[in-house]
Formats: sequence, C-alpha cells, structure tokens
Amino acid sequence: MIDINTLARLGAVRKYNADETIFNMGDPGHEMFIILKGRVSVSINSIDGSVIKLAELKDGDFFGEMSLLEDIPRSASIIALEDTYCLIIDESNFEEIIVQQPSLAIRIMKSMSARIRQLNEEIALLQSKVIDTKEEVEEKEIAEEKTSPLPLDNIIYPPGHKAYFVKAPATHEQFLFNSEVFCPVCEKKFSVKMVRSSKLRLDKIDNDQRQHFFDFEPLWYAVWICPHCYYTNFNFAFKQINQGFKKHIIELGQKLKSKVKIDFNSPITIDEVFTRYYMLLQTINLGKVDPGAAAKAWLRISWLYSDVGDNDMYLYASQQALEFYRQFYFNARRETSMEQDQRLTLLLGELYLRLGQKEEALRFFRSSIIRKGGNNSLNQQAEDRIQELREELLTDNPPA
Repeated sequence: MIDINTLARLGAVRKYNADETIFNMGDPGHEMFIILKGRVSVSINSIDGSVIKLAELKDGDFFGEMSLLEDIPRSASIIALEDTYCLIIDESNFEEIIVQQPSLAIRIMKSMSARIRQLNEEIALLQSKVIDTKEEVEEKEIAEEKTSPLPLDNIIYPPGHKAYFVKAPATHEQFLFNSEVFCPVCEKKFSVKMVRSSKLRLDKIDNDQRQHFFDFEPLWYAVWICPHCYYTNFNFAFKQINQGFKKHIIELGQKLKSKVKIDFNSPITIDEVFTRYYMLLQTINLGKVDPGAAAKAWLRISWLYSDVGDNDMYLYASQQALEFYRQFYFNARRETSMEQDQRLTLLLGELYLRLGQKEEALRFFRSSIIRKGGNNSLNQQAEDRIQELREELLTDNPPA
C-alpha cells in the first residue's frame, strides 16, 4: 500500500479546482501526479475535435509517469472533476520518494508492463498480417498507373479529383468494431464501424492540429452515411439533425442515389472515404451553410489529399478550408473560449502559410498569443511559428 501521508511530506502538494485543466494532450511535461484526494478525467481530443473520455482516476491513482520517465509529450488531457489535491513528483524528489515508498515503484512498473504487453500483442498482430507482400506492392503500382478521373460527371467531386485505389490497411481492424445506429432522417437501422478509442495511441500532432495515431487513421471512419436515405454527417454530429431539413435530405438522397455509387463493404478504400466527405458537403450545403462545419470537412479532405500525394487537390481543399474558416472567424456567431480562439487563429495562420501567404500567416500567428489567460503551449507554438516566418521573410527579402 502507498502511504499517502508520507508521500505528502516528501513532495509538493497542489490543489486543482473542479473543471480546472491540469494539463492538455501534447503539452510538454516533466512531472507525475498522485491523487491525494479528489477525481480527475483522462481524455483525448479526437480527430474531429470532440473529446473522448478514456477513464476516471481517484484517490491513490497516479498519472503523468510516462512524461517524467521518458521526457515525452502528454498523451492525454487531465481535468479535475472536483476539487482535487495532487502530490507532484519530479526529477528532484523522484528517487527519494521511491526509496521511501517502494510500493509506488512496483505500481509504476506494473503500469509500464501492461503497456509493453499491449504493445507486444499489437506487434504480434502486425506480424500475422503482413501487408506489404510483393504481390500487393505490384498491385499497388499497377493501380497507381491506372489513376484517372472518376466517371461520375463531377456531380459531387470538384474538377481534378481522381481515383486513388488505396485500401485501408489490415492494421485498422484491431481498432474497429461493428455497431448499429438509427438514422435520424429515415429512422432505419444500419451498421457502422466504431473506433475503439481506448486503443488509440497518439504519435504526434501537426501544426495544423491534425493528430496522428500509431497504426490507425480515424479520418477514414469519421463520416457516417445512411445506406437507406443517403443522409451523411460526422459521426459525432450524426444525430444533430434539423427536423425542418428532413424532407430536403430525403429529396437530395433520392437525387444522388442514381448517380453516386456508395460501397459499404470492408475494407474501406480511400475513394470511398472521399465519397463520404463529399456527400457530407452535400448535406452541409442544404439551406444556409454552416461555415464551421464546412471548414472542418474541407480541412480533413485536404489531409486526405496530402496522404495520397495529390498536391494540386491538397492546395485546392486547403483554400476552401481557409475561406470557410475565415467566414467562421469574422462573420459567424460563435461562442468560443479564449483557448478555442487561439487554436482557430493558429489554424488560420497555418492555412495562410500553406498557401504561400506569409504576411497574413504572420498576422494570425500574432493574434494567437494571449499573455493573460491564454494556453501557454499555444502561445509557444505561435511564437515559434513567428520566429520561423521572420527568418523566411528575411531570406526572401534581404536588407539592401
């Protein structure tokens, strides 16, 4: 048993108020925390921006040990669910605490052993499902040679969109399970692929806030489409339907059914993923367009084009995302927190930079810095981007 009272005498104790963020996923960290009293939630931000809650921790539980031991960014966000007191352990007091409380070392070792066991299981699964066989490589090369415009008269696709002939890798299956949902439009049941959020392991986060996970790409499964009426939406927003638009969605589905072929088989292909995102845009474009939803869709489409190496369409989708994010930022009525505004201006800066508009990018990066009350890691990201841009602009325009 861990002696909490002894631990409290060996390290600093910090109080976190209810709903206070202890740290965010991706933040740097050199401390671990032991909960003396209270409860916290462990969550990650999904690829669509929604929060996925992984667990709750209580008195005696600990978190943050990987950042202390391996000097890696935080792999999840921790938020206090009630007034919570934590013992802070860092490099300066870690050894003394382990000497005084060897049972803590055993618990940490067991936790790390469980992680290693899970990793070994995943490696074994990968070894049993060899993807890149010689035949598959040859098949992929042949498919790439056949890349051509889709014969769909561009009814939902923009000019320049192609077929890419890429299948979901076999590694995706271990992260998925089948479930059934009811369509809020036609009220019929259909099957979807759900993601096992607890198995996701964050690899890195790009400057444009795209999250990369080991052996899995959630983007491929983020959009659901009803096979009965063709209603399409992000999975996290699928039930959020305006009742007044049901009739229009059904009419749209009837129109598109005869012209757009949807493949509901497994494994999914990247072409089917593109189809679902462009069908999502058809839903978004019904009535008054929500610029936030359109921007989110176009940004993810740009990521998909980047993955298949189509730079022209990557830039096209990025331009569309920029236009809608601008509308959302300047014109839309939005209720966003200070941190959300920081993320939005950072993203606008990244999109301007991606499209070669460095002065505009610099302006938005500067707007991202909020000294009082802002997120420190976002402030640092903005400062880093400003410094990099200044150096680029100086290279482009050297002093006379």
